[in-house]
Amino acid sequence: MNADLLFFCTLCREKSPEEIEKIRCTIDHKVKNYKRGELIASQGDRISDLYMLTRGKVKTEIISQSGLTVSVEEITAPYPLAAAFIFADNNRFPVEVTAMEDCEVILISKSSIEKQMAKCPGFLRGFMAFIANRVQFLSERLKIFSQKGIKTKIAYYILQRDQSGTFELGRSIASLAEYFGVERPSLSRAISEMAHDGIIEFEAGKGKILKYNDLKELLG
Repeated sequence: MNADLLFFCTLCREKSPEEIEKIRCTIDHKVKNYKRGELIASQGDRISDLYMLTRGKVKTEIISQSGLTVSVEEITAPYPLAAAFIFADNNRFPVEVTAMEDCEVILISKSSIEKQMAKCPGFLRGFMAFIANRVQFLSERLKIFSQKGIKTKIAYYILQRDQSGTFELGRSIASLAEYFGVERPSLSRAISEMAHDGIIEFEAGKGKILKYNDLKELLG
């Protein structure tokens, strides 16, 4: 079987493909393929199956009623899409999902997931841990969006990644601008101004915090 079907299982993560094959653990599923640029799911679509991205890369975006598009994240296989919503009362895709390259998606029905949870404690624990981690991620995004002003967003982001006075953005400037929902030139300018003011040092995605108090004051 495709080992990506057991993505959630804490008991199988350390096993080799050969060991997993011997277990003969199967989950009913369907396979769909998407071309680069193709829409995998529209925001608001009902979620009747778990979408497991097993090959390729996708981007997720939120589209407001006014037409404003906000980038949420880029996801690389193997990874489940909107898994936290399949058991929700209002089980709909919260984002638009688009293939950034040719993709393969495995669809697993809600009933098949429930059966797997019932017979495999490792799968149940893994699924619950994944949902908890996604809640933390979404909480982080909300905190970023709640910060007013680009420099405030940058300050919050840097302080969250502070490693004894140093930090790494972990993203390109273009990707971080999408993450913040701001224009790339505006983000670059704000970082340059913070470096010019001696608050941080920054080069090639890495930096040093020079003035903690000034950085914290940007948070208000």
